[in-house]
Amino acid sequence: MKAVVEHVQLQFIPEIDQNVASLRVEQNIMCFALKSGYIFAIDLATPSKVIKYRFPLLTVPQEKILKLWMDPSASSIFLKTNFAKYYVLSRDSMESEAAGNVVSLKRLSKKNCDIISVNWLSETEMLCGSNEGNVYWIDLKSETSITKVYKSSDAVDGVVFSKGKGALLTSGDTIRFWNTAQDPVKTFKGSATEIEQFEHTEKALGKRLTFYNSTFAWIAGLGVVFGTLTNSNDALSTVGVLLSAELPAAVHRIKDIVLSKFHILILRGNEILIVNKLNNEVVAQKSIWVQGSEKMLELTVDYSQDPPTFWCYSSSNIYEIIVKDESAGIWSILTKLGRFDDALKLETLSPLEKGQIYLQKANFLFSQSHFMEAAKCYGKSNCVTTAEVTLKFLNDSTKMSALQTYLATRLDSVKASKNSEVQLILLTNWIVWNYMQMLNAIDESISSEQDVKNLEPLHAQKSHLNTELSNFFEKNINILDRDTIYQIMSHQNRKSEVLTFARLIEDYKYVLSYWIRSKNWYESLKVLITTQDLECIYKYATVLLINSPDSTVNTWMQIPTIDPSELINPLLTYFAKFQKTSTDTGRSRSSVNYALKYLMWCIHEQDSTKPLDTIVFSAGIYMMIAAFDAEDKENEIIAFIETNAGRFDNEFVLRLSTKYKRNKVSTYLYSQMKLFEEAVTLAIEKDLLDDAKLVASSQELDGNLRLKRKLWLKIAKRMICEQHDVKQTIKAILQDSNETLSIKDLLPLFEELTTIANVKEELIRSLKKHNTVMTQVSQEIQDSIKIKKEIAEDIELLKTRFQILEPGVSCNVCEEVLQTRKFYVFPCGHSFHTDCLMREILKSTDYALRNKIEAFQRAASRSKAAVDKGELDQLLSAKCCFCSDIKINSIDEPLDYEETERQAWNV
Repeated sequence: MKAVVEHVQLQFIPEIDQNVASLRVEQNIMCFALKSGYIFAIDLATPSKVIKYRFPLLTVPQEKILKLWMDPSASSIFLKTNFAKYYVLSRDSMESEAAGNVVSLKRLSKKNCDIISVNWLSETEMLCGSNEGNVYWIDLKSETSITKVYKSSDAVDGVVFSKGKGALLTSGDTIRFWNTAQDPVKTFKGSATEIEQFEHTEKALGKRLTFYNSTFAWIAGLGVVFGTLTNSNDALSTVGVLLSAELPAAVHRIKDIVLSKFHILILRGNEILIVNKLNNEVVAQKSIWVQGSEKMLELTVDYSQDPPTFWCYSSSNIYEIIVKDESAGIWSILTKLGRFDDALKLETLSPLEKGQIYLQKANFLFSQSHFMEAAKCYGKSNCVTTAEVTLKFLNDSTKMSALQTYLATRLDSVKASKNSEVQLILLTNWIVWNYMQMLNAIDESISSEQDVKNLEPLHAQKSHLNTELSNFFEKNINILDRDTIYQIMSHQNRKSEVLTFARLIEDYKYVLSYWIRSKNWYESLKVLITTQDLECIYKYATVLLINSPDSTVNTWMQIPTIDPSELINPLLTYFAKFQKTSTDTGRSRSSVNYALKYLMWCIHEQDSTKPLDTIVFSAGIYMMIAAFDAEDKENEIIAFIETNAGRFDNEFVLRLSTKYKRNKVSTYLYSQMKLFEEAVTLAIEKDLLDDAKLVASSQELDGNLRLKRKLWLKIAKRMICEQHDVKQTIKAILQDSNETLSIKDLLPLFEELTTIANVKEELIRSLKKHNTVMTQVSQEIQDSIKIKKEIAEDIELLKTRFQILEPGVSCNVCEEVLQTRKFYVFPCGHSFHTDCLMREILKSTDYALRNKIEAFQRAASRSKAAVDKGELDQLLSAKCCFCSDIKINSIDEPLDYEETERQAWNV
């Protein structure tokens, strides 16, 4: 620590010489009073700005200011004069010299008291100790609030009240302490908790009691007593003492003291002594040069600053005591005193100093057999090697927990440093190894323990270790070398711990493989639902489906991202095993094919939102056809094929159905492939006459009656051969074929011994039907002859038909008089000049008629004699160009306006 005393330059105040009465510094505001009645306030942040205030209430020249006290907020000033008068002045009002800004405490003055100590409680409240032994509580908000709270036989030279911590009062050679301090009036009127009496001292030259941040110091007869306020009952019994004999020899006795965090500043004569409170060592001694009759008066301190500022003043000058690096070396003293925690609270510690403190604390704790606490401190120290500390704990297996604590603490310290990757890996691996050893030891104790009562604490210990290990993994998840951790735990055969670690780092592939190896299908499927990792789902699909088909399929159904086409191989593998097992064991036909169940679910639930690959449908139809009970479900197979037509290859399905002898399915597929003859032939061969009839009745055969008749003849032949009731068989054939066959088609199929009675009814019905048809044909012939006659009559009438034209009728195209040149009149009433009609036809979209007219014109231009003008008449008179399709087809053509008409529409 370094200390420098600097003189404050106040030469601009000529009246200061031998005139300084009192000085206080609060909130970086220096306020001092001259005996002559001037008060100065200087903001030390802007020292050039000085407020000079002439105190207006000094009535006679003999009245002087003796003392001033300023509250900690530097807003109020309490003044005392040599006439025992007391005043309160607001610092903000010092710029105005009006006497109304000063409040006189007349009631206090009338008490004829001599205030020698003041303790500010707030801006408006204070405790005052008098030379007569009285303690007053004063509330400046009301002049009448002056209450005497304590009476002593000796002068009260110091009073301190700290709410919640306690109260101190010093008078004569006695110091009193109250451990409860909530209200100043009630506190001092109550009995003191502790009273300590020291050697008699002469009357104090300055203040005897000082207080700072719960610590106090008091000038006693033998030196200085100092301690800390606590709300316990032994605050005074644990005080420290600085004997005057420990200080450098001097002719002057201690005049004033103030406190810093670790030191006591003592004013003795014209010298400043700074003493360390921890070891009573004088760390600085500074002399102040004084002139003539100049006397050093007091010390004062501004605790509002960080660090606090210290001041000393004489009758003529003011000095600042600058303290630098106060906490330097304090840590060493604290550690020697065993106050390690206090040393660690120091704010200016370097990493090396902090490491030394932790090391000394660890050594102390280790010597006291507090191994866990020592391990934590060793781990925080960077002044000792890991090997050295580890050897301390490895000597005894019972210290394994302490070793773990050390390694964990050391790990936390290493995390904060850079380029420590190798150390992190070594420490984490070491910690995990130790946990494995500890768990193995507990498991061995559990397995060898025969007393059931002793098992419970062992199991609890194991549970605690597992919790610690899990917490370690969670805390250090990002710095663990996963592969090494796996190896360490696997080599120690710690399966449960390996699984916990894998779950923690979300290595679900490892967890899944572990449960697969353990054949725990339930846990395996739980992992799949959690991760929904498609790679794992496809990888372990076969083993899970074979061993737990129902749960596996249900799990897959809960994972919508699965691509069923990726599971075809596992599904087919399962199906093959399912078929074999069903055949070998004679399993009931009610057994569930879970592979087919899953495929059907995919087709019904997923195909509408996400079209499936063809292979999914092919695999499904394969399992349906190849199933051992497929023969009973051929209708279901056909319904499935119809529903999902086009999603698989018909030829592939036909080969399957042929291979597995699913004849109904084959028949259906033949018909779908339009191989009707093959379908009917197969159905007849396999006694599936109903299916053969369905094929032969197909509407697609309506356009090929020859083939349809051929198919029905095959069916009829088989039916006649198998039936004994020929009569009913004939009826059934004719009815089912929907008259595709007649009785004459069936006659060649009967045996020679078939009697006429069996076919009599059908022959009669056939003849009657034939007679009806012939009657209808005869009637149609008569109707045709009649129509022919009517047409001939109409033609004759047309020859005499004519059209009457009104006089002055005009052409419907050019609107000129029609009779001016050759024209045509149509039955609809429209009439046109020949050239106008030809022009309209040539402009129309009736290209066939246009081409004929143009061809006629070309022929006429080449040779007029060779053309037949009657041909042109037939072309032009074929249809009216206004009423026929000539005009209708021109609706898509744009309108053609003359320029004058076009301009008329302009706006």
